[in-house]
Amino acid sequence: MFRVEPLRVGPRLPRDVQLDRLRRLLRQIEAEAASSDAGSHRQALLDRAWVLLMLHSGLRSGEVRRLRLSDLDLGARWVRIEQAKGLKDRIVRLSMEAAEAIRTYLEVRGPAISDHAFLYRHRPLSSTYCGKRLRTLSEHSDVRTTPHRLRCSCATLLLNAGASVLTVQALLGHKHVDTTLRYARLYDSAVAADYERAMGRIEGTGHATARDPWRHAETCVTLGQRDLATAV
Repeated sequence: MFRVEPLRVGPRLPRDVQLDRLRRLLRQIEAEAASSDAGSHRQALLDRAWVLLMLHSGLRSGEVRRLRLSDLDLGARWVRIEQAKGLKDRIVRLSMEAAEAIRTYLEVRGPAISDHAFLYRHRPLSSTYCGKRLRTLSEHSDVRTTPHRLRCSCATLLLNAGASVLTVQALLGHKHVDTTLRYARLYDSAVAADYERAMGRIEGTGHATARDPWRHAETCVTLGQRDLATAV
């Protein structure tokens, strides 16, 4: 029995979050940000900032937690990630919405014992903060997700918006492009649009200007993604 090799399992689809669920999660955060309670309001602004960082720029939860104020340039809309996984540094672009969310949070951040950008109760975020907060938010929004799935969603959204695989690879900090491809999937609408564009050229039917798969997927409506395709 010990010599019997296990059955091979093919590659699985990445576990990104469906668009309607992403919208629902962000609406829940916005609802909590409108709270009249100062503590709940501040925490919701914190959550909006780091969630958009992961969803729009593909940061890891550890990178979010270690982020320093000196790493941010909100005017130029970029963030410096130092000594990340694989001991690599990289520069990551910020979407307009993410930069504004961070700026809004920093206005209510309060005093701290360190220069970490994100604080909870005046201390740097713990290693379990992001996961626990997403579980709490899921109780109200019925959107079950994890920090890693938000990162997968970033890769999926960017690729379907027309960003190149190499761009997404650089943004997420992957050493190998195969890793990036495992993080992302193409929407059926994006595949259909690319097929129609290619076949239009082959057949000479003039269909080379197929519909934008990003617009066809209707991801710009409530996700605040209007400049995500050009953010990198």
